[in-house]
Amino acid sequence: MIIKKTAVGNKNEAFIENGFSAGLNIISSDDNNKGKTIEIQSMMYALGNDPAFPTTFEYKDYYHYIEFEVNEITYYLCRYNNGFVLKHGSTLMLFDNVSELKRYWNKHIFSLPKIVKNQLSKIVDPVLFLQLFFIGQDKKDTSNVSHAGYYNKTDFYNMLFDICDLSGLELDEEEIKKINERLATLKSERELLIKQHKILKSQEMPVNYLSAISDKATFSKKLSEMDKVNSKIAELRKARNAAATRKASWETTLKELRSLNRTMECGELRCMDCDSTNISFSSSKKNAYSFDVSSVEMRNEIISSINEKIEAYTEEINKLAAQISVAQDELHSLMDDDAISLEAIVAYKQDIFSATDAEAKIKEIDAETESLKNQLKINTGTTQSKKEQQLAVLVSVMNTMNSVYEKIDPNGNLHFDDLFTKRDEVYSGSEATIFHLSRLLALCKVLDHSYPIVVDSFRAEDLSTTKENIVLDLYKSLPNQVIFTTTLKLEELGKYDSRTDLHHIDYKDHTASKMLTDEYVNDFCELLSNLSITL
Repeated sequence: MIIKKTAVGNKNEAFIENGFSAGLNIISSDDNNKGKTIEIQSMMYALGNDPAFPTTFEYKDYYHYIEFEVNEITYYLCRYNNGFVLKHGSTLMLFDNVSELKRYWNKHIFSLPKIVKNQLSKIVDPVLFLQLFFIGQDKKDTSNVSHAGYYNKTDFYNMLFDICDLSGLELDEEEIKKINERLATLKSERELLIKQHKILKSQEMPVNYLSAISDKATFSKKLSEMDKVNSKIAELRKARNAAATRKASWETTLKELRSLNRTMECGELRCMDCDSTNISFSSSKKNAYSFDVSSVEMRNEIISSINEKIEAYTEEINKLAAQISVAQDELHSLMDDDAISLEAIVAYKQDIFSATDAEAKIKEIDAETESLKNQLKINTGTTQSKKEQQLAVLVSVMNTMNSVYEKIDPNGNLHFDDLFTKRDEVYSGSEATIFHLSRLLALCKVLDHSYPIVVDSFRAEDLSTTKENIVLDLYKSLPNQVIFTTTLKLEELGKYDSRTDLHHIDYKDHTASKMLTDEYVNDFCELLSNLSITL
C-alpha cells in the first residue's frame, strides 16, 4: 500500500500534499503549528481512524481526502464527518459510517484482521488496525493501545494472531489432562451422592421437578434467562428495523434516480429557482456530499453503489431474522413447563427435602462438569502447536524489538519482554519514543506487512542526532513506504535538503496555524469532482 496524495479543505480554504515518494519521506518544519500533525491526522482520519486533531482545528468543517495504491490499483477516498466516498476504476461507493467502509474494504481491497470481541467475531475497526503501522504525536501509551476504551491490548494480541492465521483458543496437553482428571473425580462424587439418596434417581415427574433445584432458585433462574433472551430479541429487532429502514430509504432513492432515466418526449426538467437542467444527489441530509446526476453515466454509478448497499442490508436483515427466530425458540422453550399436580408434589415432599444438601452439591457438580466439557469442546480442532506458534510470534517480535533497541541505543539498559509495559512501568521521554519506533519496526519485519509506516514527530522528546541517523538507516532498509514528521531546531535547518537517500518535504514556509489557504481551493475542488463531489 502506497499513499500518493492527501488533501484537506472546504470551499473556502484547503491544502494538498502530493509530494510523497514510495520510500522514506520526512515532513519537517522550523516550528510547531505549521500543519504537520493536521496533515498526518487528516490522512488517518480519511482512512477511518478516530479523530485526534489539535483542539483548535475544527475538523468536522472540512473534507479529508486520501489517494492510495494497493496492488497497482489506485483508490480515491474522501471523508466528511462520518460519511465516506470511495472510488476505484469506474466504481463509486458511498458509505454512511466506518462500519460500512471496513466491510467493503475487507471484501474488495484487502482482508482486515478479525477478532472475537464480546463473544462475537468482528472485523477490527481502523482505530485498532492502523496502530500496526501508525504512531500519532499524542495519546501515546506504552502500557496499552492508543484510544484505549472499546479495544485493549488483548485485542491487539488477537489481531496479530489472526494476521498470522493463528487465532483461536487452545489448551495444551497438561491442561487437557487436568480437566479429564477433574471430570473423573466429579463423576465419582455424583455417582456416590445418587447412590446415597436413591430418591434422586427416580424418573417420576414430581421428583425431576423438585430435585433439579429448589423452587425459588428455579424460578429466579428462569426469570433471569427469560429476561436475557427478551433483551436479546429486542436488540436484534432494533437492528433489523434499522437495517430495514435504511434499505427502504435507499430503495426509494433508487426509484427516484431511475425515474430520471425516462426520456421526456415533450419538454425537459429544469430547476424552478435557477432554470438549470443540472440535478444533484446527496446521500444524506447530514452528509455534505453532493453529486451531479444530470448525466446517465453518473446516475448509473450512483445506482450501482446503492444496489450494493441494498444487497448488504438485505443480507443483514436475513441474518438478524434468523437470529431472532433462534432466540424466540429459546424463549418458548424456557416458557414451556409440564403441569404437575399439588398432590404429586406433596407425596414426594419429605423424601426430596431430606436430600436437599445432596441435591445442591449435585447441582454444583453438574455446573462444573458442563463448564469443563465446554472447554474441551472449544479446544476441539485446535492444537498445542498453534499455541506454541502464537508464543513464537511474540518471542520473534520481542527479539526483534530488543535487537532494534540495542542498535538505536547501544548503551541503553532497557529490555523488552512484552509488546506493552506494565501500568506502573510506563516509559516516558526518549525511552518511549525508542520503544514505539522499535515495536513498529519489529511488527513490520515479523508480520512482513506492506502497509505504509507513518510516525508523527518521530524525534519526539529530543531523540539525539546519532540515534536519529540509526533510526533512519533502519527504516530505509524496509521495502515499505515510510512517512515521518519532525520539527527542526534553528541550527538543523536544511539538514535533509542534500540527502538523496530520503525525500524531504519542507513546511517551514507555511504560515503558523494557517496551513490551509485559498490558493489550493480550485485544485481541491477538482480532486473532489473526480469523486463527483461538488462543494
